[in-house]
Amino acid sequence: TNSAVADHTSRTLRLLPEADLVLFVTSADRPLPESERALLRSIQDYRKNISLVLNKVDVLERSGGSHGEVEKERVRKFVEDASSDMLGARPVVIPL
Repeated sequence: TNSAVADHTSRTLRLLPEADLVLFVTSADRPLPESERALLRSIQDYRKNISLVLNKVDVLERSGGSHGEVEKERVRKFVEDASSDMLGARPVVIPL
């Protein structure tokens, strides 16, 4: 969603029926906005294996001591919990 390529989302949805695994990427500095939640719910309808990639976690390193570890864990947990509610199962969340 919010891609520089206008039809990126529609292209993605056309490829879903053939996918074995979906890597859903969200940003650590703005995780799972409503547009991504809507897309994640629509992907879930295809009953695919979905893993979430939490991108840009390095921007959280400026958030407090211990290189932002507390904030990184808070955001990872938020993404895991929010996506679990939408998907009905706990997905793998990969912080990068």
